[in-house]
Amino acid sequence: MRGMRIILLLVSVLLCFSLNSASAKRYMISIHTTSPLHMHRQHLSKMKVSFLKVGQGDATLIIMPNGQTMLIDGGPYEAGEVIIQKLIEKGINHLDVIVSTHPDMDHIGGVIPIVEQMPVSLILDSGKTYSSLTYHTYRNNIKKRGIPFVSVKEGQYIPLDPHVSIQVLNNGKSKDENNESSIVLKVRYGKADFLLMGDADVRTEHEILKQFDVHADVLKVGHHGSYTSTSETFIKKVEPQFAILSYGSSNPYGHPHQSVVKRLKRHGIMVYRTNKSTVEMETDGEHIMLESSGLMPLLK
Repeated sequence: MRGMRIILLLVSVLLCFSLNSASAKRYMISIHTTSPLHMHRQHLSKMKVSFLKVGQGDATLIIMPNGQTMLIDGGPYEAGEVIIQKLIEKGINHLDVIVSTHPDMDHIGGVIPIVEQMPVSLILDSGKTYSSLTYHTYRNNIKKRGIPFVSVKEGQYIPLDPHVSIQVLNNGKSKDENNESSIVLKVRYGKADFLLMGDADVRTEHEILKQFDVHADVLKVGHHGSYTSTSETFIKKVEPQFAILSYGSSNPYGHPHQSVVKRLKRHGIMVYRTNKSTVEMETDGEHIMLESSGLMPLLK
């Protein structure tokens, strides 16, 4: 695996930017043949964020600086085995928290085989129920294994690492539609901010803007880049340097919508996608480094 990682680094574009201020972020783009870890302050632990390739769905793995693990969504059912293999490759045999943003099958389907095959300490859920077979199986499997199941509250913090702030900006309380009920998370380590939107739509974006500071360096774009999310107003408030689109190739929904991609690029945001490969990031709280071959080409 180490040899494979070095080979991948030969063709990966590594980006590092200073987070000293929103207006003074310097980028370094280069090709490296050695491990990029030398770019970070060696005495600081790193937070690692992986936007996983799971086909048409969502799954994000965060390894905290203290080693605690959080999986946000599990993609569709067939992605569960893929995620388990990825966890094993990373030396992970236990998940501290799984966050299920909402009950759509392309987000919770993969959680079903994961809880069957791997110890999980806690499931955090949006609180939105659903009548589908996938949701029924998901809840039954969690109950059968005695995994604590908690519905999150808007504004609450998830205490996984004392140096990392994880705040819930939206939940499923009193929401009629699944996407509207998506858990939205803002994750901050030092000066590095990640905003993870689940399938939240423009209505949810509007509500979040009323209550929270959404500025972030990395935006996991809502609803796989659908035209129902990522409004112009929202992008201006977030001001991300990077945007991640999670979707499967040749999907029947037309994700991502070209208007959204063009909107992101118009703001000078570097857009990465998971349909070809997992997008890996890590940060020491001062810099963010990205390793991926999934840079979305310029649109005509």
